Amino acid sequence: MVDVRIPITQPAATTTGFDQFSMTQLTLLADSESSSGYTTCTELTVGDDGVRRATAEWSTRGQVTDGPCVAFQPVTSFPEPGLLEWSADGATMIERAPSGAYVELWQRVPGSGRLLEHRRVDHRSEWYRAGDVAVVVRDRPHPIPRPARLQELIADCDGDRSTITALLDCEFSVGHRDVSNWTVIASTLPWRVGGALL
Repeated sequence: MVDVRIPITQPAATTTGFDQFSMTQLTLLADSESSSGYTTCTELTVGDDGVRRATAEWSTRGQVTDGPCVAFQPVTSFPEPGLLEWSADGATMIERAPSGAYVELWQRVPGSGRLLEHRRVDHRSEWYRAGDVAVVVRDRPHPIPRPARLQELIADCDGDRSTITALLDCEFSVGHRDVSNWTVIASTLPWRVGGALL
């Protein structure tokens, strides 16, 4: 699985790379909640109301057979399992936190229900595809120093730009296919938007 969550406060890019961003903008880049890994679910049940239900948990850290689990945030803000309910045609799904902390409505993107694919690109990168939508995930080249939210780790850097950009150098780029071209439409690295996905 791959889950890309980019905040609306993310600054836009005018050139390539972290150098274009002020320290304030760099801290805004640290707010993504993107992750990849795998999902485990309980057995599917169908209620008297005809709604299909399962409980899901996500592993987004460490190594699995197919490749690394990559987490943009070293510590997640969503540690709970998800209570899932979805429509008979699979076009919509509702996810609830057991604590009531959140409710999310998920809708299938048109054209994404076919040709599912996951493959390694290289030792740090992976490709996820669902029809005309794909995501490239690239892990950081250097390990995170300790488990903490990125904002906290950045505060520990005393303004050292090279250390801060190393923390942020983790890519989740969403692409859409138009005929045979894949174009980035959203990314944790804003300068990738509008460019080729691979």
